[in-house]
Amino acid sequence: MPTTVKYMPSYRTESKNPYKREICEIIIREVVDDMLSTFVYANSDANQVCNNISEEIKSRVKTLGFDRYKLVCIVTIGEKYFQSFTSAVKFLWDADKDGYANYVYDTPHFFAIATLYALYYD
Repeated sequence: MPTTVKYMPSYRTESKNPYKREICEIIIREVVDDMLSTFVYANSDANQVCNNISEEIKSRVKTLGFDRYKLVCIVTIGEKYFQSFTSAVKFLWDADKDGYANYVYDTPHFFAIATLYALYYD
């Protein structure tokens, strides 16, 4: 009969490697600039490009090893065609531990907004 290993709670309330916004902003800028430098807006391609950018940002940020953080990355690409754009995100926020980084990529024909949320998770 196998024995089960029991661990004592750590009671640690702070991250050993806390979220660093400046590093994440650099990563987001590099990924977005690289992936959109040759992109020509097409509605049929925008969804897949958003997914690719989001996954690449999350995978690069995960290599930084921020301890106890869940990452949420939202990328939006829209065509500039004489319309306005409004976006809102709403959730519980701990101002001391949670963080975000964003980047706006703007061309005469389309725009892209990439936002990474790092949410502290006990």
